[in-house]
Amino acid sequence: MKPYKKILLLFFLCQFTQILFAQTYNIQEFDVNKEHAGAVYKFSFVHISDVHIGEGISDYGTPGFYNDTMPTTDNSEPATRLQRAVDWINANKVIKNIKFAVVSGDLTGSAEKSEFQMCKKILDGLTVPYVPVIGNHDIWPYVRYQEEAPYANADSVMNEVFSSTFDANRNFFTNWNDGTRLSRTYNPETGIEHYFQNFSFEYDNFIFYGLDFNPRYHVNKAEPGIGPEAQLMDWNGGTFRWLKYELINQPNKRNKNIFFISHHPATDNLFFILSGFVFDFDEYGKLINMLRPFKPNLALWMAGHIHIDYDYWLLENIMRVRGMAANKDDDSAHFEIVHVYDVPTTTAISTNKSSKAFSIFPNPNNGIFELENEIGNDITTIKIIDMMGTTLYENTIQNKNSTTQKQLLDFSYLPKGVYLLTVSDKQHTQAQQLIIQ
Repeated sequence: MKPYKKILLLFFLCQFTQILFAQTYNIQEFDVNKEHAGAVYKFSFVHISDVHIGEGISDYGTPGFYNDTMPTTDNSEPATRLQRAVDWINANKVIKNIKFAVVSGDLTGSAEKSEFQMCKKILDGLTVPYVPVIGNHDIWPYVRYQEEAPYANADSVMNEVFSSTFDANRNFFTNWNDGTRLSRTYNPETGIEHYFQNFSFEYDNFIFYGLDFNPRYHVNKAEPGIGPEAQLMDWNGGTFRWLKYELINQPNKRNKNIFFISHHPATDNLFFILSGFVFDFDEYGKLINMLRPFKPNLALWMAGHIHIDYDYWLLENIMRVRGMAANKDDDSAHFEIVHVYDVPTTTAISTNKSSKAFSIFPNPNNGIFELENEIGNDITTIKIIDMMGTTLYENTIQNKNSTTQKQLLDFSYLPKGVYLLTVSDKQHTQAQQLIIQ
């Protein structure tokens, strides 16, 4: 063969290989916080969503949705594409500095135990840790048009199947917090207790919250399972109040170091709200109001559910939301590598008296405290918040001058325990733990 023909052949082989690779893997990469001045790269992780193991198979594995076992092999598209994602991550974890993976829900097609088992079997092939988050397809077990569970109890199946995964994560990640995922919590809307899958963990000084916004009531259609909508669950033990309390009390929050992982995103997109895929207008507004004080801390919200790739900011640029299309829908595998950058903490001391701190003493005691407030010549709001995020006391005072203000606070009527005291002016909110003995 003549030299120029060899060169042409080599060129076309290279082009063909690139085309094959592009067809095999649809991989996105995204930088978090890189745009901030002085940002320093720290690590990377993978985000996968909407795996849907068992989709298209009426009864997956042996008969039934609970006392069944996964099939020996599964050559269906959801399983094959998840396996290819696992293979790529293992082959490229070093060069891409991938430390772990998160899977943002819809692990299964219909919440059969066998589907959870197969999902775990494939994900266990990863040579980096992985964190599974529950989605709406993972809530109510059923065999389509044959039988379904009496209520939405697959959150307990997920706890059972992924028990060893969470045990391993507890040893790998810093400050692992099981949150509500191991506690039966009463749902006033269904009258039934559930295991709401809310938890948190830290890695390299970044904080991750796994959040469960999946409803537990039956879909209002002639089909099994639950619907696609999101629900805040604003009641004691519910996701909204748990997250609110966690954000207020989180001692390690810093500049742009908090991540959310959930199946449902939050959005004010009219189409998705009217389609019933996300939070309604009232719950979206309530969520924005709760998150607003933590805007400096919030880095990225990762989700899936809608089966498209999306990237936008929540109202007032409170937090960036980035969602993944379904891994199972791509020709082979679809996921994203998230590159995390650290944002330096500003240490300059402000001369504005409204930013000065407060002190409260003696603490702990029997409930009678003296507040010494140096917040300055401004209106000050004082709140007491309990462990569930409920505001028990709120009072606003007008500071008459810029000297130190002292005020006696009597909380002896409250039960013994740990509370959060917040003192706020127009620009700042400062918080301190309050202990009543």
